[in-house]
Amino acid sequence: MQKLLSTTLIFLSLISLTGCGFALRGTDKAVQLAPKHQAVQISTDDTPDAFALKQPLIKHLQMRGIHATSATNNITIKNIRFRRYDLVGTLTEVRLVLMADVAYHINEQIYTYPLQVEHSYQYNEASVATTDGQGDTARTWLYDSLAERIAEQYRAIAQKHQNTP
Repeated sequence: MQKLLSTTLIFLSLISLTGCGFALRGTDKAVQLAPKHQAVQISTDDTPDAFALKQPLIKHLQMRGIHATSATNNITIKNIRFRRYDLVGTLTEVRLVLMADVAYHINEQIYTYPLQVEHSYQYNEASVATTDGQGDTARTWLYDSLAERIAEQYRAIAQKHQNTP
């Protein structure tokens, strides 16, 4: 009886592991995009914020097997803006928000989404260095995080288009 119970438990645990959807990034061929979606053109405003976002976006697209080049598919990023919210005191709480309006042009269809990422941190104004040293690091993280979100959203939309007739 105990042998049957242990065999059943092992079998159930193996079945549950195969059905969880776990896969290492880049190992599942089912998530590969069709060749017509593997190239995308990136259009941005001519601003320092857009320039700072473009390189992380290219990196995240390449991680997903998508090349940023001249193509019929297009990612348009407009109205990139930062907001900073301070809760001032001896220990200042800072919340940085990076927002952008992103349009994906895929197969002659346009999908427009407002995207935002945020990061909070604290710094002590009573310390010897009263400058906000974490702000630049947080801005870099926000650019990277927004780029990752844009690349993943493009991949998801493109994958949906290749699965529809």
